[in-house]
Amino acid sequence: MYLEKEEERMLKGAYGPALELAMKVIVKMGDSLEAEKLVPIVSSHVGNAGFLRRLNAYVGVVKELSRYGAQVKVMTSENPYPYDKKRVEELGVPKPFKGMNPLEKYYRKLGVTPTWTCTPYLYGNIPIFGQHLSWEESSAVAYVNSVLGARTNREPILMDIASAIVGRTLYYGLHLDENRRGEILYTIRKERLSDSDYPAIGYYIGKTTETKVPVIDGRLRGVSSNNLKSLGAAAASSGPIALFHVIGVTPEARTSEDAFKKEKPIDRIDIGPREIEETKEEMSSLEEEKIELITVGCPHYSIEEVAKVARMLYGKKIKKGVQFWICTHEGSRILAKELGYYDVIEASGARVITGCPTFLSLTPLYRRMSLMTDSGKTCYYRDAVYGSTEDCVKSAIEGRVVRQGRW
Repeated sequence: MYLEKEEERMLKGAYGPALELAMKVIVKMGDSLEAEKLVPIVSSHVGNAGFLRRLNAYVGVVKELSRYGAQVKVMTSENPYPYDKKRVEELGVPKPFKGMNPLEKYYRKLGVTPTWTCTPYLYGNIPIFGQHLSWEESSAVAYVNSVLGARTNREPILMDIASAIVGRTLYYGLHLDENRRGEILYTIRKERLSDSDYPAIGYYIGKTTETKVPVIDGRLRGVSSNNLKSLGAAAASSGPIALFHVIGVTPEARTSEDAFKKEKPIDRIDIGPREIEETKEEMSSLEEEKIELITVGCPHYSIEEVAKVARMLYGKKIKKGVQFWICTHEGSRILAKELGYYDVIEASGARVITGCPTFLSLTPLYRRMSLMTDSGKTCYYRDAVYGSTEDCVKSAIEGRVVRQGRW
């Protein structure tokens, strides 16, 4: 792999042990992937793997970088805590996860911005079209590549923080024009799409596209950024999707010719009402009438989505024995308090929480509970009843699974 002179000096320790260690990580990875060179980046988003998965080796490396006095060179955000730090006792957080995340102390020393969210593109780390990034978190990678037109691979553990410190990442994969070309054309054949259809479309695409870049056409011109967030998160869970194009919507797909770079698709797949309904049935792997836990906000809800739930809960009460979590970023929760949405939700018996709802729902206390969600990503990682946001709210109120008509 070609290195510029300054990069060679970093690798040889001329700028100190922190940059030397970070460069060694990147060069080892670059050699294994046969990357051509490095490319400067404008931001990074690091995972919380050491805390979520108890990866002590990762924590150890971050600690060592901190001890060496390393500092990130670019805007760097990080994934959420697995729980809400302000509701530890109330949520029954397991003992191994109580107390301060060891990574928090080291990340602060490194200069990482404490956003603690899986949607940093909504809360401070907002790249623009064409910029090169080094991001972890599959749903965030899908969003910034596809919706914003920035460029990042799905970075593995250590590459994210090493790249943030060096200010560069490997120039391969989705950083290259030729690898961003659409390959499979998915045509939506349903007349009108509901919000709950988008996670199902993403889930279907993720499990059928393999490693190809999907291009979506048909009736999506009114799609919202929240819909695209949900679609991408589901696609990045059921498959390895890091980039998708929506013709006439996303930056690199103004036309079909743009999306496919004037080449023909290697395959064409239709997604109609039957495919969407069958995918929702597949996502809804839990057959339960009574429901105990309902989570929405994976990925984290935007303030618009929090407001939507608050309006539906206004004057209502959650059924006794049901827990209903509306999951979002701390900044969104503060804004919800200012706007009155928080009080409406909490008065109903539901809870506005931060952290990772999917991870928390997999801990021993909640894993045995019957779960309902509007998240395609959550449905991939654990058994759940899938429903629209409206279905989730109605089910929370009645304490049983409620669906409004057919899907």
